[in-house]
Amino acid sequence: MSESVSCYTVISRDAELLRWCVANARERAGIDHEFLVVGWNATEEIKDACTKLGVRLVPLDMPQPPGAGAHPEQKTAWFIGCLYACWNAGMEHATTKWVARMGSDQFFSRNWLANLMTCAKRHGDRAVYDVTTVESPVAKRSRHEVRDWGTTPKEFDEEGRQRFDSWANDLAHRFVSNPTVRGDLCDLWYNHPTRGRQRRSDGVTWLQTKALWDEFGPMNDCVIDSVSPDVDYRDHLQDAGVPSYLCLTATAMHLVRGESREVQQ
Repeated sequence: MSESVSCYTVISRDAELLRWCVANARERAGIDHEFLVVGWNATEEIKDACTKLGVRLVPLDMPQPPGAGAHPEQKTAWFIGCLYACWNAGMEHATTKWVARMGSDQFFSRNWLANLMTCAKRHGDRAVYDVTTVESPVAKRSRHEVRDWGTTPKEFDEEGRQRFDSWANDLAHRFVSNPTVRGDLCDLWYNHPTRGRQRRSDGVTWLQTKALWDEFGPMNDCVIDSVSPDVDYRDHLQDAGVPSYLCLTATAMHLVRGESREVQQ
């Protein structure tokens, strides 16, 4: 396994969204990296896009969705099971020491990956590093900052990107000498379904080592006691004394639920 870093996302059929995602994440990373795409029943258009983009595709055959008459809980269980199987596959197929898990509906600040790695060098391998998240108004009751800069890649136009860059650059400038906050000390409060009110830094993208994943993964494929699989995974890390850090110099604009808006209401 190399000492390098990779990032990955999950996609199914929206090749335009994939191209937008890869372009901004790769061009703004600031360091050399590998890029991995997990293809959830990937269409031929997705396969062709990955070839042209020069990114590695891991195709994953998943069950087809329940029929139109299925109960909403059945549809949700199908979606969660498939989604987290894909998130797990990305970590399992990564071959680098460091891996950044990211969504296809995110736009990143300049040098986001380089700055995450700078934070990692400061605090070491046995920790998780979260980007600072700002979300579109599609997010309901978000604990992150919400800004109306666009809710789709097309709406998130040049003006929206400039506003985001101004916001992200200001953070990066103000906190360049002290770029991290411990997750349990940050100002992001989360109402955990079983543990109550907590300070937590976890957001839309995080960086960790593959070794840490091998120790604590994979994530569940279902919601248990109202706790989603990613929250449960981070709970296990927290319980084992693995700290998380909010990185104020690496930010992401989360447009919210790229391909899944018609699934998640």
